[in-house]
Amino acid sequence: ILSCKLYRPGSVGFVSKSGGLSNEMYNILSRTTNGIFEGIAIGGDAFPGSTFTDHILRFQEINEIKMIVVLGEVGGTAEYEIVEALNNKKITKPVIGWVSGTCAK
Repeated sequence: ILSCKLYRPGSVGFVSKSGGLSNEMYNILSRTTNGIFEGIAIGGDAFPGSTFTDHILRFQEINEIKMIVVLGEVGGTAEYEIVEALNNKKITKPVIGWVSGTCAK
């Protein structure tokens, strides 16, 4: 944790469905950016308490956040909602997204 400097505030807003993969992404972001302002793993449940778009729209309003990173999973539609919000200009900050996995049932 100390070598990743996770204790310093940065300018990246991060949201993920996967808690386990989030740990690796925190490491990568901390080593390749000025740090993470806020990171959250919402889980991959069918009925989540919050969505990617909820958090991204909140990140949009935080001046300290300059870019948004999303780590999704195959098999859902939440990532499409992000694209719709980008197309409708509800999200104007840069977004980097990665959807992990190769197939879903």
